[in-house]
Amino acid sequence: MDISATVAAWLSFTVTAVGLGGLISQANAINDKMDPFHANRSVEYLGIWFHRQRQFPWFIIAKPPPVGPVIQGNLSEGFCGINDLHLTRLPMVSKSGKAGWSVLLAIFHVREPTLSRAITVDVGEKSSVETTTAQVDAQAPKITSDDKEWYFLSQQTLVRHKTSACILISRTTLMTIMCLTNARKVFQYSDAAGFRAGYASYNGQWYLTWPIGQEATVQFAPHDSHSLATDVYPPSFPQRVDRCVQMLSGVVVANTSTDLERLSVAFCGRKPPGRYQLKHIKNGFPGAHGSRHLYNMMGGKVYEVDFLLASKLGDSLAPQPDEIELVLPSTGKSGTVSMFIGLQEQHILFHALDVLPWSSLSWSIHRGLRDVLVTFAKPTMDKHRPALAEILRRTVLERPHLLDARGWNPQFVRQSMGDMAASAVLAGNGNSGDLVRVVSDIVLVFAESRDHQQFDTVRFWRLPEEKRVLNVDAVIALTKLFVLEWSNEFDYQLYHDLPISLYFT
Repeated sequence: MDISATVAAWLSFTVTAVGLGGLISQANAINDKMDPFHANRSVEYLGIWFHRQRQFPWFIIAKPPPVGPVIQGNLSEGFCGINDLHLTRLPMVSKSGKAGWSVLLAIFHVREPTLSRAITVDVGEKSSVETTTAQVDAQAPKITSDDKEWYFLSQQTLVRHKTSACILISRTTLMTIMCLTNARKVFQYSDAAGFRAGYASYNGQWYLTWPIGQEATVQFAPHDSHSLATDVYPPSFPQRVDRCVQMLSGVVVANTSTDLERLSVAFCGRKPPGRYQLKHIKNGFPGAHGSRHLYNMMGGKVYEVDFLLASKLGDSLAPQPDEIELVLPSTGKSGTVSMFIGLQEQHILFHALDVLPWSSLSWSIHRGLRDVLVTFAKPTMDKHRPALAEILRRTVLERPHLLDARGWNPQFVRQSMGDMAASAVLAGNGNSGDLVRVVSDIVLVFAESRDHQQFDTVRFWRLPEEKRVLNVDAVIALTKLFVLEWSNEFDYQLYHDLPISLYFT
């Protein structure tokens, strides 16, 4: 009798243990059914947006989806209503999260992050020029950013996609934020399986995926090759949404109250091999093929923009005496484009070069604009290139303390910066955003007496060649051309491969 009771008790215990074990093993599956977002509600995933979520008692199993920010960007409204942003190479908030949209808002800033770097400076004299040598404190620089700076954004319900909690963004918003981060294509495939592409940018990596029959997704990941503790660059740099979108669309606009300085012109795209004549068409952008549709989607006023049309020339037609010939890249694997530029169009190109927007970083650029302007200005740029390189080197030597104040690492300024800037200018082209930041910041120090708002419009290219001396205007103008030389081609028709809205994971 006692044995039977003991066996029954053990059997009952075993059945109960097995039942509880099965229940525990299915806990995650049950949780997934009752709350599909339970793995995405943590501070590790949402970052600072964890604190914007409604809090529920522990016994509430069925919870509504979490919320995220509404992100919008275009030419007419800026990024979330802000045109002048400050971008950082790496996320600057204490917890950026794993969601790509949360990381993006830890890289885009409403206000400039502050940097405090403890240094000791010894002053000495070398070669009759007062220089400074600085020793950086062993402690890493402290960078302060407001974690709550984007809390003013409207909220949207997150959407579950596989293991991610996504926000919805438009394709115009995607194009805007990609050109702000200076994206360039690494790979792109469109085949029977769908569309997929990868873009490297100065601020991280972009991955676009649209499998056949499924939703299109956007992923953004920060760099794993840099660290805040070892970065010698200032923590942030300014970016203007309208200027980045205009350069992507191949449009140069001079914002000025003077009729003589006013310009609004769009460039044609790259052409197949052949002979062409560049023609200025007044208010011709609405009838153009190419970037016109993107500019319209972004909120630009296409009817206000002139157009530089590439008109095909027959082989038997001879150029006019006042025309110059530019040899440009073509869309073909072999062959080039011969572009003939008349006197009127030459004046427009000189004007466009003078009113190119200033930038601290290279552009994601319309390749037709870059082809024409860089080739057209190359003879003058090559003539002044050695002198410009020497000006940059000498500015670093004579004013290192001003670069320190802008957030550059003092050792880097004194040991490397001048030579890096000079070699970049002499190289003629490249794709390093870091070197563009080096050169542009040195020029800001060189032209410290000039209001930075005036950098967009200078007078150098429109002067007679004998009057083009290397003054402040000339250095600014040549630096803006240098930025074009080091900018990245970007397919402004990428939106054709994407749906109107995408999941930002």
